[in-house]
Amino acid sequence: MIRNLRIADLELFIAAARLKNLGKAAALHHLSQSAASTAIQRVEAAFEKQLCTHERRQFRLTKEGALLIPRAEVWLRTLRDTVASNDPLPLRIVTTHAIARVAIPDILTLNETIDVKLMRPDSAYGAVLRDEADVALVLDNAPWEGVVATEIGKGCFQLYSKEKEASLSSVLLPEDQIEVLTLQQRWQQMYGQSLAVKARLPSWSLIADICSNSKEVGFLPDFLAQQNDLKPVSWQPSPSRYHVLALYRHQDDAFQKRLERLMAGWRLNF
Repeated sequence: MIRNLRIADLELFIAAARLKNLGKAAALHHLSQSAASTAIQRVEAAFEKQLCTHERRQFRLTKEGALLIPRAEVWLRTLRDTVASNDPLPLRIVTTHAIARVAIPDILTLNETIDVKLMRPDSAYGAVLRDEADVALVLDNAPWEGVVATEIGKGCFQLYSKEKEASLSSVLLPEDQIEVLTLQQRWQQMYGQSLAVKARLPSWSLIADICSNSKEVGFLPDFLAQQNDLKPVSWQPSPSRYHVLALYRHQDDAFQKRLERLMAGWRLNF
């Protein structure tokens, strides 16, 4: 419900609390008494609490209302400072841990403020749709509808090992994604039997870390394998191709200019 809160209503509520008089607050905001009363009711509905006693002669706060006032004042002051500032808001980037390992370090050298959150690709896509993020970095393994999808890189998934001539062995796989299913199908066609899986692990990053510190063989995107100096094994089927996409909705000139600077860096790494 709080998403329906009107800033003007909250300002009126704070004024009435400080003046202890709704009529004076209404006059200050150029409202009639009835319009001001309705505004106060909207504030209470947004917070789902009774914030004042609704007496005719005096505006009195409930316990919940008294607790809200100082917090609301701080929030409004922060909001005004943000709007008044000439500094752009941080670009909110969402992506997986594996992609972030490659995408984030180099752009930290740019004169750009960013806010990065790690999450699954489907959650990152949803965050952009809900305007909880400005851009999501994902692979092209799902239909990304309702957003602009710009390619920032491409590569392949393969089986990798620290050893250049690794022996045929069971492998480490991530969750059942389309790339994993493609590998298993191609393995079945190539060898006439199922791929031996030693372990299923929750992320590419974890597989890359294990392979770089052991003799294990893991299924990875090439950008992570290269970062960890891993080599493709010789006894595997043909690789699966992928594209790295930047998903976003905003298309105003200022946003596009900031995003292009970041994408130029990303294209060098993928």
